[in-house]
Amino acid sequence: MSRGRYTHRVVFSSPTPTTDGAGQKALTYTTEFAMRCDALILSSRKGQEYEQVQSGSDVVQFRMPYNDKIKVDWRATWNGSDWDVRTVRDLDGRRRILEVTAERFGQ
Repeated sequence: MSRGRYTHRVVFSSPTPTTDGAGQKALTYTTEFAMRCDALILSSRKGQEYEQVQSGSDVVQFRMPYNDKIKVDWRATWNGSDWDVRTVRDLDGRRRILEVTAERFGQ
C-alpha cells in the first residue's frame, strides 16, 4: 500500500431495513459517501495463494483518512464488486488513519 496516495475510489453504504412486496423484511443499502482509499487484497480465489487461504474468500483492506462514520454492518463498493465490512479500526490510535477490512459479498 502506498500510504498517502489514496488512489482507489470506494463507495460506502449503510444498511436500511425495508419490507418487500410480500411483506417480508429485507435489507437494502443506502449510499452514504465515497472516499479515496488505498486498497490491498489480502486473499483471493485467483492465483497460487488461493490454496493457502483457509477462509476461501476474497478479502480486501482499505486505508483512508480517519472518520468515525463507517460501521461493521456497512457495505463498500470497489472495483465493480460489493464488499461486506468486517472490521473497522483506528490504525495508530491517533485518529489519523482508518483501516477497514471487508469480504466480497456473496462469498
